[in-house]
Amino acid sequence: MSEKFLGVPLALWGIACLALSVVWGIYWPSDKAVPDGTIRFLVLRWGHTLVWALLALSAFVAGYGLFGGAQTARVLALLSLGVYLVFMATLVTAG
Repeated sequence: MSEKFLGVPLALWGIACLALSVVWGIYWPSDKAVPDGTIRFLVLRWGHTLVWALLALSAFVAGYGLFGGAQTARVLALLSLGVYLVFMATLVTAG
Protein backbone atom coordinates (compact mmCIF):
# COMPACT_ATOMS: atom_id res chain seq x y z
CA MET A 1 0.00 0.00 0.00
CA SER A 2 1.62 3.24 -1.11
CA GLU A 3 -1.41 5.49 -1.30
CA LYS A 4 -1.18 8.55 0.93
CA PHE A 5 -3.21 11.66 1.65
CA LEU A 6 -1.32 14.66 3.04
CA GLY A 7 1.65 12.36 3.54
CA VAL A 8 -0.28 9.98 5.80
CA PRO A 9 -1.13 6.45 4.63
CA LEU A 10 -4.79 5.95 3.81
CA ALA A 11 -5.00 3.07 6.30
CA LEU A 12 -4.31 5.52 9.13
CA TRP A 13 -6.95 7.89 7.78
CA GLY A 14 -9.34 4.94 7.66
CA ILE A 15 -8.59 4.05 11.28
CA ALA A 16 -9.13 7.66 12.35
CA CYS A 17 -12.44 7.86 10.47
CA LEU A 18 -13.53 4.54 11.94
CA ALA A 19 -12.71 5.79 15.44
CA LEU A 20 -14.79 8.92 14.83
CA SER A 21 -17.62 6.76 13.55
CA VAL A 22 -17.56 4.76 16.78
CA VAL A 23 -17.48 7.94 18.87
CA TRP A 24 -20.49 9.38 17.03
CA GLY A 25 -22.25 6.03 17.29
CA ILE A 26 -21.88 6.02 21.07
CA TYR A 27 -22.19 9.71 21.85
CA TRP A 28 -24.78 12.04 20.37
CA PRO A 29 -24.81 15.46 22.06
CA SER A 30 -28.09 16.78 20.68
CA ASP A 31 -31.59 16.92 22.02
CA LYS A 32 -32.93 17.25 18.46
CA ALA A 33 -32.76 13.47 17.88
CA VAL A 34 -35.91 12.59 19.78
CA PRO A 35 -37.07 9.00 19.21
CA ASP A 36 -40.40 9.73 17.54
CA GLY A 37 -40.45 6.87 15.02
CA THR A 38 -39.68 9.03 11.99
CA ILE A 39 -36.91 9.02 9.44
CA ARG A 40 -35.77 12.33 10.94
CA PHE A 41 -34.69 10.49 14.09
CA LEU A 42 -32.71 7.95 12.08
CA VAL A 43 -30.97 10.67 10.08
CA LEU A 44 -30.15 12.75 13.15
CA ARG A 45 -29.07 9.80 15.27
CA TRP A 46 -27.09 7.76 12.74
CA GLY A 47 -26.35 10.12 9.83
CA HIS A 48 -23.08 11.51 11.15
CA THR A 49 -21.94 8.03 12.13
CA LEU A 50 -22.66 6.79 8.61
CA VAL A 51 -20.69 9.67 7.09
CA TRP A 52 -17.54 8.72 9.02
CA ALA A 53 -18.04 5.00 8.37
CA LEU A 54 -18.31 5.66 4.62
CA LEU A 55 -15.17 7.81 4.71
CA ALA A 56 -13.33 5.04 6.57
CA LEU A 57 -14.48 2.49 4.02
CA SER A 58 -13.43 4.82 1.21
CA ALA A 59 -9.93 5.19 2.70
CA PHE A 60 -9.52 1.43 3.11
CA VAL A 61 -10.81 0.72 -0.40
CA ALA A 62 -8.46 3.26 -1.96
CA GLY A 63 -5.50 2.34 0.22
CA TYR A 64 -5.65 -1.38 -0.37
CA GLY A 65 -7.12 -1.36 -3.89
CA LEU A 66 -10.24 -3.27 -2.88
CA PHE A 67 -13.46 -3.49 -4.94
CA GLY A 68 -12.18 -1.39 -7.81
CA GLY A 69 -9.73 0.78 -5.90
CA ALA A 70 -9.73 4.52 -6.33
CA GLN A 71 -12.85 4.67 -8.50
CA THR A 72 -14.98 2.90 -5.89
CA ALA A 73 -13.39 5.01 -3.16
CA ARG A 74 -14.46 8.18 -4.97
CA VAL A 75 -18.04 6.92 -5.19
CA LEU A 76 -18.03 6.13 -1.46
CA ALA A 77 -16.58 9.55 -0.64
CA LEU A 78 -19.26 11.28 -2.73
CA LEU A 79 -21.91 9.13 -1.07
CA SER A 80 -20.62 10.26 2.31
CA LEU A 81 -20.91 13.88 1.14
CA GLY A 82 -24.53 13.25 0.14
CA VAL A 83 -25.30 11.66 3.51
CA TYR A 84 -23.64 14.60 5.26
CA LEU A 85 -25.69 17.13 3.31
CA VAL A 86 -28.91 15.27 4.18
CA PHE A 87 -27.80 15.11 7.81
CA MET A 88 -27.02 18.83 7.96
CA ALA A 89 -30.27 19.80 6.23
CA THR A 90 -32.21 17.67 8.69
CA LEU A 91 -30.29 19.08 11.64
CA VAL A 92 -30.90 22.69 10.57
CA THR A 93 -34.61 22.15 9.93
CA ALA A 94 -35.25 20.08 13.07
CA GLY A 95 -37.23 22.15 15.47
